[in-house]
Amino acid sequence: MSEFGKRALRSDDIDGLLQEATRLVSDAIDVELVKVLELVPGGENLLVRAGVNWNPGVVGHAEIPAHEGSPAGYALYTNQPVITEDTQREVRFEIPKLLIEHSVRSTVNVVIRGEDGPFGVLEVDSRQLRKFEQDDIDFLQNYANLLASAIDRVRIQRELAERALRQEMLGHELQHRINNILATIQAIARRTRAKSQNLDEFAKAFEDRLAAIARTHALLSRSHTSTIDIREVLSQELSVHGAVEGENLKQRGPAISIPAKQAEVLSMAIHELATNAVKHGALSMENGHIDISWDAHDRGNENEFQLRWRERTSPIAPQPARRGFGSEFLEKSIPHMLHGRFERTFGSDGIECTVSFLLDQNDK
Repeated sequence: MSEFGKRALRSDDIDGLLQEATRLVSDAIDVELVKVLELVPGGENLLVRAGVNWNPGVVGHAEIPAHEGSPAGYALYTNQPVITEDTQREVRFEIPKLLIEHSVRSTVNVVIRGEDGPFGVLEVDSRQLRKFEQDDIDFLQNYANLLASAIDRVRIQRELAERALRQEMLGHELQHRINNILATIQAIARRTRAKSQNLDEFAKAFEDRLAAIARTHALLSRSHTSTIDIREVLSQELSVHGAVEGENLKQRGPAISIPAKQAEVLSMAIHELATNAVKHGALSMENGHIDISWDAHDRGNENEFQLRWRERTSPIAPQPARRGFGSEFLEKSIPHMLHGRFERTFGSDGIECTVSFLLDQNDK
């Protein structure tokens, strides 16, 4: 047992340890059938995780009930060793079919106790009637305790490794997002400067666009997720520009979560549409109205998101003679940054715009 104990302190191979334990126990107490039963998720059954001398197909596949109506389940229920000297005379619980098929007459079950709850049971099954002594029970419990310690140690090591990997990935993602934000700000500053007539116009437009980005990131911070619901993006951005649901605004569409990177670009697009509506469209006149709808459609393994923006107003404001940053952003950045499409149609009573792109499944 001392050699096995040393191995249990070093090895990360739980399957190998469990299988080795069943072999050593079988040899040490001269019992042909030995198995380790693992409590499966949900707690209703026990899986034969390791074992020696069982029929083909049992180890790794066979399950028995984990409730107190079985010997192993009764051990878990009482948290004590359970001995059955004669399966044919047992009245406390029903003998599992697996034991009957293997002609088992006497059994011992000891609990493999983990720190977060029982891992399962170490069970020895004799085809001959046998009276197990206290020394046998103590021996089996010592093996079960060694297994429990090894399992807990490996579990903790894996959790720490996963946590470290998660922190590393978060660090990379944070750096990536910072770089993306800086690149976006630089692009906005460059394009706003190119389209501005004077410093005051530049400062106002640049400040508004930075605020749109900040609002999107504030939404992400509050939700603690990597996605934002489209209705939140729309409602927050439109309310800043004076659009009120039920008055000059109507929104309809299913709940759809937009990945963070795409939500940032989409919020900028909504900001530009709303800004144009304030300057020249529906939000510049008392009788103006904006109707927004959205949906997502499966395209094989891809999911296409589409947003329809419809402005109605009378009289129609003339198109501005000078193309600003907003028009350039909508027409060029959406295809480039979202790999999507932007379409705008001028009608007799307003304009209609459509934004469509494939949702990024890897960023959800």
